[in-house]
Amino acid sequence: MLIEFSVRNYASFKDLTTLSAETGSRLRKLKETNTFYKKKPALLKSLLLFGPNGSGKSQLIKALGTMQKIIVKPTQAITDTLDYNPFMFNKTSKNTDTFFEVKIEVSDKIYNYSFSYNHKKITKEALALVKNNQERIIFSRDEDKVETSNKLLKSSIPKLRQNSLFLYLAQSENDPDSTAVFKWFVQDLMFINNGFQIPTEMLALMENKYLKKEMISFLSFADFNISDINVRDIPTAPLNPEVQKMVDNLNLNYPKSEKELFTTHKVYDNNKVITSGELPLSYESVGTRRLFYIVLAMMFAQTDGNQKTIIIDEFDDSLHVELASALVQIFNSTENLNQFIITTHDIQLLDSKLRIDQIYLLDKDFHGISNLKSIFDFEDARNKGRHDISFAKRYLQGKFGAVPVIDVDGLLDVLKLIHEKYGDSNGKKKQEN
Repeated sequence: MLIEFSVRNYASFKDLTTLSAETGSRLRKLKETNTFYKKKPALLKSLLLFGPNGSGKSQLIKALGTMQKIIVKPTQAITDTLDYNPFMFNKTSKNTDTFFEVKIEVSDKIYNYSFSYNHKKITKEALALVKNNQERIIFSRDEDKVETSNKLLKSSIPKLRQNSLFLYLAQSENDPDSTAVFKWFVQDLMFINNGFQIPTEMLALMENKYLKKEMISFLSFADFNISDINVRDIPTAPLNPEVQKMVDNLNLNYPKSEKELFTTHKVYDNNKVITSGELPLSYESVGTRRLFYIVLAMMFAQTDGNQKTIIIDEFDDSLHVELASALVQIFNSTENLNQFIITTHDIQLLDSKLRIDQIYLLDKDFHGISNLKSIFDFEDARNKGRHDISFAKRYLQGKFGAVPVIDVDGLLDVLKLIHEKYGDSNGKKKQEN
């Protein structure tokens, strides 16, 4: 899981900026539900990033995504350029390296991994194992010079290109620490993007009868009129002859079909169900598609062993405030064993059951520089309650109607049942026989 992410000189983040998922000192509120308090260090189950349009929320998410991309999709040739997007509104920074660093917990071990780069090359890189607040350097790099005490990794140094990461070489040599960090970026760091193209491996979950049943129950508890779900293999559109010839010549595996999810709705005559109708998920509302993506990601994380870090940009996009609030409540539940980091405009989510160390605020100064602040860092926030926004409070109480009836206990029961079927007492994936 993510402990900290730091970035400098990327997009609107000119100065060193750190997002921390560690719990605030001496805070006991909602400890058992909103935190992984048994971990060392104790971590928050969710972080909520608030801020107006253009404040840098999405850019912070993109920064972590860019770090992941550079790690898992290495350059193929010495002439390939790196995804370099420095702060452009400063004479110095636009020609200065971008810096990324993560502190992560993987299988009860803590790692620090960082690198600096520009569009041409990696300039610095380091991986360290942290134990008892002491760092053991696995490897460090300055330009093309790499230092490591690992004899196997030393033999890989001549293979290193200036525009590629040593981490990638190290994991290809089966170095256990490098492999653990690399796998975290590949398998445990998940992004739910702003689009609605749900990954095939998530759609495939609905071919499992048990998970399909629980998904339908989830939708019912969330007040959606969906009575069934089906996943079908739909033939892909034929390629034009020239493209098909190119695909054949290059021996590319162009898929002949792709999975598509269909929802079934009851059709009524007055109050009597007379038949049912089916729609492709792509025909559903934006909010429905958004919910499917989020819930399928949650199920995928559960069935794949939990301990994931799931990033959701523009979380509240097209979600009703009551549904968004219910999902935040689920993120901060004892049943949830994954970590969520979300960006949102919806200040009404501040009325959710949150700890002050879970709330981050972003703004941008007149230089165009984004600033990230935790409410925990404001002394007054530790001593004063938040004021209600009267119209929001009355709306959430249903004074104006149009509020969906959401059974949060029912939603949590669905997650609990999946845990019981697919995980052990700690929520880890059961070993298959």
